[in-house]
Amino acid sequence: MIKRIIFDIDNTLIDVPETIEEGYQQVLDKFNINYKGSDLYDAIGVYETCGKYKKYDEQKLIDTINKYLNLNLDITFMDEFLKMYDNLETKLNDGVKETLEYLSKKYELVCLTNWFTKSQENRLRKLDILKYFKEIYGTDKVVMKPLKDSFLSAIGNFKPNECVIVGDNLNVDIKVPHELGINVYHLNKNGKTKYPTIKNISDLKELL
Repeated sequence: MIKRIIFDIDNTLIDVPETIEEGYQQVLDKFNINYKGSDLYDAIGVYETCGKYKKYDEQKLIDTINKYLNLNLDITFMDEFLKMYDNLETKLNDGVKETLEYLSKKYELVCLTNWFTKSQENRLRKLDILKYFKEIYGTDKVVMKPLKDSFLSAIGNFKPNECVIVGDNLNVDIKVPHELGINVYHLNKNGKTKYPTIKNISDLKELL
């Protein structure tokens, strides 16, 4: 019996705006840094994929950005960056709020996200959906996906087969929890994969 549903956030619940690099550019411009927003985006991607770090840490992220872009930024840059990130003009993917309201009456809902917990809570609150979740597991609290301990933390005291993971990224969100015996739904608008697939979050109302 399913008891807990674990949602990814970006590109699953929230539509990541195409203008995200413009926000990055605004912060760079504020500090008179002569790089493109895409450069900063890539530097943050290096932090997550280099394999050196298991959690998000503001100082370590700054150190990575400095090394990648040959800069000498301090923590005040990260403070401004997170303020910008929290205020990004984002929107919910289709059917999300109605589906969460329906599911929250039947299951315990949580989020598992490769980003800072407080930042993601602020975004969910702004979109009026934070109230549906018992816990937000950011990677300043737990290790990053797809490390298996990330998913084991997110299932809490439940058994793997009592939980469902919903996410858009096959490699980050789906493969490892499936191997751990956690139920999965891959959000994929482009067709089916070898894993259980949905095209829209609202499909969960019929499946769960």
